[in-house]
Amino acid sequence: MRRSPALPLLAATVVALVLAGCSGDGTSSTSDEETGPMSAFFEKVGGSFDEGDAEKQQREHGELVAACMAEQGFEYTAPEPMGMTESEDMPEWNSKEYAEQFGYGATTSQDMNGGEEWVDPNADYLATMSEGEQTAFYEALYGVQPEVDPEADPEEYEYNWEEGGCEGKASHEVYEQGQIWDDPALQDFRDEMTNSWDSLADEPVLQEAQAKWSACMTEAGFDFASPQEAQDSIYDQMNVIWEASVPEDPEAEVDPEAFELDETAMAELKKEELAVAAADYTCKESSGYVKAEKAAYLAVEERLWEKYGDQLEAAAAKQTPAK
Repeated sequence: MRRSPALPLLAATVVALVLAGCSGDGTSSTSDEETGPMSAFFEKVGGSFDEGDAEKQQREHGELVAACMAEQGFEYTAPEPMGMTESEDMPEWNSKEYAEQFGYGATTSQDMNGGEEWVDPNADYLATMSEGEQTAFYEALYGVQPEVDPEADPEEYEYNWEEGGCEGKASHEVYEQGQIWDDPALQDFRDEMTNSWDSLADEPVLQEAQAKWSACMTEAGFDFASPQEAQDSIYDQMNVIWEASVPEDPEAEVDPEAFELDETAMAELKKEELAVAAADYTCKESSGYVKAEKAAYLAVEERLWEKYGDQLEAAAAKQTPAK
């Protein structure tokens, strides 16, 4: 299974806010009701969410990883970039048809690519290695994995790209270097932005719509207070199924070919996922939740921009343009 460094919480928050804006003209203006000032700013300094740009970044990332691995004596073949646009025979993302066919993408991820499993392009090369050589390969690729205390709070773990091997080095160079996330002057902004995202449901404009959504879901036979809770319920159950397939002894070796999920439990969860997602979509439409959510995002963006806009512009001006 491929591993990758976690996206920093701030970056994830920014992406969520930018996507909520739907579109942008690259200016810091609140005149466009669909695009908030934060979305416009981050698109201006970080580029648009264009599929061509994303593919270019993925290829650059793969080339850097391959070069780094070669320096350590290994051959490495980068996977083909993952496309962001659905195929012609797939329903549009965020449509009713998509919700009915693929739910939240938890149990249906394999269905999205025609049932084909992802194949590691380095599998044949790895098969020629001894167990020790494979260990060295993965340590070069991902870094030496730290000892994890099973009792520790996973949220306390802080990823360090310098300890992430060639993947960490390449990800930092392509996706992080030249960004403004780590500017000490923006600490208050980072904290408030994270808190604003976490408490989005408390926005007055969204509370009424969320209450209507919850009532609609109750009529459909589901008991959820929010759309996030509905989605999380599926992923939480999926995690339980995965964890049940892992040996209780953390030191025990797992034979990948003998690794099996509980297919009956997965099939039942898939039925539940599709039913919940379809009802979720329908209730969002009938309750006005989608429109209210956009308004809530916009309200958050305007407050943050009014308070931190000048600091963000100053931080962006200090950055050396990414190559």
